[in-house]
Amino acid sequence: MAREERWPPVYDAYGLIKMIEELAARPDVAAAFYEWRADRSTSTVGDVCQGDIIELPADVPVVGEDGAPLALEHPGGFWLVIGNTCDFDRSIEDVRWTQLVPVVDLGGDDRPEAPALKRYMTSRAFYIPAWFDGVTGRCCIADLLRPVAVDKRVFAGDKARVLARLTRPAWVLLNACLVRFLARDDGRYAA
Repeated sequence: MAREERWPPVYDAYGLIKMIEELAARPDVAAAFYEWRADRSTSTVGDVCQGDIIELPADVPVVGEDGAPLALEHPGGFWLVIGNTCDFDRSIEDVRWTQLVPVVDLGGDDRPEAPALKRYMTSRAFYIPAWFDGVTGRCCIADLLRPVAVDKRVFAGDKARVLARLTRPAWVLLNACLVRFLARDDGRYAA
């Protein structure tokens, strides 16, 4: 029986890599990453969009190796919205859920992996520049391996707050990284 060829990615790998590199290489990418940032002590906008940085004090639900549900502690309680913005415009009856990924503080910005993260070279994490003074000088990433479904109604009260909103170039970079993460060549037939 002939060996089946490896499935290729479902996007133009070279074009996507080139787009990510160009966006990440912009001299203003970190400075122009956000349309606005809120002081954590103030209330913020009521609408929610893909790419927003959210403050929601909640642990990360996962299923452990024995199949039992677990809650991983998530210090800081910061999240990145990866669900589609249009889902927030739809009624709860039509679309009740959206998706978040936890924002993880890896430590100081001088970590050995920080340069690669800042150039968006890794496919499982999305580097997030500081969105408030408390994370300035830190290396923070959105962990794409731990998506969480969340009921949109959590945003109607005071439990979740939008802290920062991406600019269009940063949003395009996020989407390019999401496509790379979700549709990357998986190496299923690699020797």
